[in-house]
Amino acid sequence: MSTITTNTEQLAALVDAKLQVLKVLVRLSRRQVEMIETGDMTMLIKLLAAKQTVMSQLQAIEQDLTPFRGEDPEHRRWASPGQRAACQAQAEAANGLLAEAFALEQQAEAAMLRRRDSAAAALASVQSAADARNAYVTSAPASSVHATRLATDA
Repeated sequence: MSTITTNTEQLAALVDAKLQVLKVLVRLSRRQVEMIETGDMTMLIKLLAAKQTVMSQLQAIEQDLTPFRGEDPEHRRWASPGQRAACQAQAEAANGLLAEAFALEQQAEAAMLRRRDSAAAALASVQSAADARNAYVTSAPASSVHATRLATDA
């Protein structure tokens, strides 16, 4: 077997590995969006840790693919046209999954921003209510404060 064919077999294996890792990444990204929407922050933290591992795997595969990026695809020698077509199909599928992963990441980011804004609004509402109560308590005459406290204690 020639070195060139071995190189294309290595390329095909890397493209397949990238495809498999991207499938996992997309699955995790979908779950991430679900967890954000449901507010399951404990599980979200665990999922993000797992996602980081997958991202590290993807980064390693991308690094291994670097030498192939400078090659002219038309000059690669494949054992068969079918192998070349299969590798090309996997590369296209991987590109589609990568695009989906990016879209899901944007969706997750938007969901987190909505959650943050909602939490900020809720906190502002609670703070406004506390400020109003404190203003009432400090501005009310002592006898009405005492009466108000008696009424709330009852």
